Amino acid sequence: MFGKRSMFAVGAVLALGMVMPSFGYAQPSSSAKHFSLLFKQNAIPADFQSQLNKVGATLVDSIPEIGFAEVQADSSALTKLQSLANVDLVSPSIEWSLPDSHMAPFADAAATGPADTSSSAVNLNADLYKSYQWDIKNVTHDGASYNLGTGSHNTVVGIIDTGIDPNHPAIKANLLPGSMNFVPAGGFQGSEPAETGAASAVTDVHGHGTHVAGTIAGNGRILGVAPNMGIRAYRVFGSSSAETSWIAKAIIQATNDHVNVISMSLGGYDVIGQAFFVDPITGKKTSLGNDIADLRAFKRALQYATDHGVLPVVAAGNEAIDAGNKAQVNGYLNAEYGGDGLYFVGAGFEAPGSVSGVVTVSATGPDHSLSSYSNWGSGFVDIAAPGGDFLRYPDGDWFTDMCLSSYKNGGYSWMAGTSMATPKVSAVAALLLDKYGPMSPQKLKGLLLKQGVNSVTGTDRKFFGNGHVDALNALK
Repeated sequence: MFGKRSMFAVGAVLALGMVMPSFGYAQPSSSAKHFSLLFKQNAIPADFQSQLNKVGATLVDSIPEIGFAEVQADSSALTKLQSLANVDLVSPSIEWSLPDSHMAPFADAAATGPADTSSSAVNLNADLYKSYQWDIKNVTHDGASYNLGTGSHNTVVGIIDTGIDPNHPAIKANLLPGSMNFVPAGGFQGSEPAETGAASAVTDVHGHGTHVAGTIAGNGRILGVAPNMGIRAYRVFGSSSAETSWIAKAIIQATNDHVNVISMSLGGYDVIGQAFFVDPITGKKTSLGNDIADLRAFKRALQYATDHGVLPVVAAGNEAIDAGNKAQVNGYLNAEYGGDGLYFVGAGFEAPGSVSGVVTVSATGPDHSLSSYSNWGSGFVDIAAPGGDFLRYPDGDWFTDMCLSSYKNGGYSWMAGTSMATPKVSAVAALLLDKYGPMSPQKLKGLLLKQGVNSVTGTDRKFFGNGHVDALNALK
């Protein structure tokens, strides 16, 4: 079990590197709270501001496309906000947190291959690919799939993550115009003074998003699954945390920008049952209904994407649990987070399976077995991909079982997690689109799970869904 922060954490994850991040409520040191509201329709009522004035709340952000708003109010205002007209769900706002990632920096040696490439050719002798990228070789059959398709800039994968290194020699040729930053001035609730809020501020200060980008479309010293695929970055994390509204806005913007596939190392979950919140200041217990407003908003944003022809690919998460077992998940949630104000009855992950067209990805190690950290579960996982491992290799060579890709400041690093598995599936889905042309997300998902896998049967399906992603099979 990965350690949690001192804040409440539940449900959605950024499967970052090898550590299971959390999201949670802001520390209850003040009576001022951020609350998330989801309306019954995908719209914000015209009189919403006047309603807020009556209950003494201040509007922080809103997304009309999915009927979502974030407000600030006294902690005692929860029941008043629940009584507003047309409100479906209200809950204390979720903080999508970004703890320090556990990764292995790459100690670079003298290059034996090109540091850059200005050509669309794929160099199978690239030194880092040749020596270390077992995971990319696995998916591409040691580059055999490159003979059938490497992608093009006619197809675009939108990467919703920590941003990108726009000058990285392995990815800059495939980075298309239009990347966007959603971290506002001051960052998360004013905690990041270096954040300017500029829409063009997409530079990755963490490294995770750049690692994902190289996994998809690297073409230099490292190679991606689709080395000539177009990519665009949507930055929703700085050095700290994110708001749900930033992530939802990024999904909607990427969709409106007509990306074809969205790659997100985020998994959203529904609470199937009842959720309650106990105010840490007053001790008052309030029923939140059968879901959390932020998580339902996340699903609505994904539904917006699929309704507009975009396939979202999301991570299964790094908690090493059977996410298809509601009793196990309910026990996990209450044991881990019940002391932080939330209490669940009959809760379970749904992740977001009811959104038609969304693909959920589990992770495997070098031997194709389920990674020691990966979530799994029947009806939960759609497909598996190499994400690396680290707990099963105590011989001192564990870093060679992780995934090497591009990193911030022009560097490279090893990481492991469902975050590293997700972009491989995103890349194969994009390769299918690049080969066969436009199709609905539902059709693309069906084609991916039928043709783009090394299929599995029986009990293996609860770990790997329809099978292990396979670029060569996809393009045959």
